[in-house]
Amino acid sequence: MDATLTARVAAGVPAAVGGEGTAVDARMRWRLAVPLIGLSLLMVIPAIAGTWVFWFEFGNTYRALSVVVCVLLLAQLGLAVSIGVRPTRDVPSLRIGLIALAFVLACGVAAVRRSL
Repeated sequence: MDATLTARVAAGVPAAVGGEGTAVDARMRWRLAVPLIGLSLLMVIPAIAGTWVFWFEFGNTYRALSVVVCVLLLAQLGLAVSIGVRPTRDVPSLRIGLIALAFVLACGVAAVRRSL
């Protein structure tokens, strides 16, 4: 940030005033993060519960792939939380894209796991 923008932000003036980029305030970050956190929880809780319940019914490969799915979904949840917690000057499109990538990878690993 340049000195004038820093001074305006310190004085309580939003960073977007005056044409200096776009600031995403905390409310907007949480409006983006809450649905992503909810969707992530809808996936990660059943994945962890299913891995725990069916741990002894399948072989080592199935177990390992189940752990990979859980780790990917936990990473997705962490990214969703980071959107709300970590301040940024613009829309966190990289983190949103990483959430989508983690979802696709978890689905792919689950499909491979199911074919075993």
